[in-house]
Amino acid sequence: MELKELFTMAIQGEIEGRELYLAASKTTKDKKAKKVFLNLSREEDSHIQALQDIAKKTIKGGPVKIPDLAPLQSFDDAKSPIFTPEFKTAIKDKHYEISTLRIGMKLEAESAKFYRNFAKKVEQPEVKKFLQFLAKWEADHYDQLKRQVGFFEDRSEEHTSELQSRITLS
Repeated sequence: MELKELFTMAIQGEIEGRELYLAASKTTKDKKAKKVFLNLSREEDSHIQALQDIAKKTIKGGPVKIPDLAPLQSFDDAKSPIFTPEFKTAIKDKHYEISTLRIGMKLEAESAKFYRNFAKKVEQPEVKKFLQFLAKWEADHYDQLKRQVGFFEDRSEEHTSELQSRITLS
């Protein structure tokens, strides 16, 4: 596969992530989730811009300057890194947000794998280093989203147990 195709695939993956998170930011009613999804969308957009610039210079054989990206957004606080306590109590009606997290996990995992493999095919040390950086970035996003989904699965199990106990008592 040619370098141009690899950059095109990388940029397309970032566009898909950006659009997923942007749509989620517009759809969710949870204020904290809206902010986090919007930040994720902006991070993906910064990756798009950086990849486009690096692709142009790399393909033309010119010198490559790796841009400084904003630090990885951290979503840590209490048990839920993304959603407010109020959102968690009403989880049973939040199928869209949970689906977004699961799709986001898949996108982030595939992106991390793609960047690791892409880095192996690039000869320029700076580009290789940048792709490895992006691989770690995407893997960190995956971990954060996975933690959130795990929290919801725990909450969902509590909700299911509560419903089952009510049915048993009836």
